[in-house]
Amino acid sequence: MVKKVVEGSIRAGLVVTAGITTAVSAQTVAAQTGLTEEQVIEIALLEVDGEVQEVEREQEDGIQIYEIEILASDGSEIEVEINAETGEVLEVEADGENDDHDCDKEQDA
Repeated sequence: MVKKVVEGSIRAGLVVTAGITTAVSAQTVAAQTGLTEEQVIEIALLEVDGEVQEVEREQEDGIQIYEIEILASDGSEIEVEINAETGEVLEVEADGENDDHDCDKEQDA
């Protein structure tokens, strides 16, 4: 009976240790990947006053970027691209500008 209690305690300790290791690993990965979504939203809202509609993280031209779509206070839709590592604002444009797909839809209509 004592042996079973000791084995159960050891197993529980291993599960807790594994959970702590996983949490530390996740924090380490987050620190290595640059800015958080919340941080880039703050940066984007410094560029454009409005309400964030969508945030996407993707790779463009070999770097990780965030694309933040904002409904500006004047009603226009603005897209802000931010370098996910440095926080540098790469581009601010009206949503749909330089978008070949939108141009094709207009010509087909």
